[in-house]
Amino acid sequence: MDMSGTSKTTIKQFVSPREAELIQELARLRREQKQELEFERFDGYQLPPQTQFPMLKKPAASIKYGKIIFNMAAIRLFEGLPHILTPIHPGKKRMTIIPLAEEESASIDWARQKDGKWINRDITTLEFTDSIFRMMGWNQECRYKALGRLANSERGLVLIFDLEDAVMFTPDKHEYVDPKTGEIKYRQIKYFPDTYKDCIGKSYNDYVAARQLSLFETFAGYQGEYVPKEESDSTASPIEQVSDSGGGDDDF
Repeated sequence: MDMSGTSKTTIKQFVSPREAELIQELARLRREQKQELEFERFDGYQLPPQTQFPMLKKPAASIKYGKIIFNMAAIRLFEGLPHILTPIHPGKKRMTIIPLAEEESASIDWARQKDGKWINRDITTLEFTDSIFRMMGWNQECRYKALGRLANSERGLVLIFDLEDAVMFTPDKHEYVDPKTGEIKYRQIKYFPDTYKDCIGKSYNDYVAARQLSLFETFAGYQGEYVPKEESDSTASPIEQVSDSGGGDDDF
């Protein structure tokens, strides 16, 4: 693909000014050498799931049998909105969080103020978590962590949690010796869904297609105490991974 006709304006829409300069310089050298830049297609590429990378700054939900808590990254996205609705879509295996400024009949509190700052709070709910665990076929002894993503909806911006992509943490911690210090430390073992067994991740093309469909969330098919009026109608074989448990959002 010849970059000679590519304008700086077009390039700068996608990269930093410094990167744009480097690209323009590379294009100039290629023209002088009468070479064309390689054009890369993404057929056959796979994307690793976000859960295989640090999750401290990503909105996430930690779900235990009897308790749910959302991390501070999720709370900060909707700071000042202390109430939420939590409809579930059994078909999509999806939980959506609808933040609210004012309390509604089916709303619950996910945040509170402490010393003038908003912080997360535990949501104790045996019945709701029992429904989730039965729907997903989850182990009641384990903790599950699902990452959230923003989407638009008829109720404004919402957080969507795809529960089938949740990571499972075992209750027992694994003892090991730090090779650098010789100290005995403990870490949790986490398991990824069977979706990622024998592959790096989901197809890039599938990711792009799903992303386009997920920009707006409708509430058709959702269940729970809250469903908008106009829409009211197995355990996986996990992939074992070891995760250090040194505190932070991974341990909430």
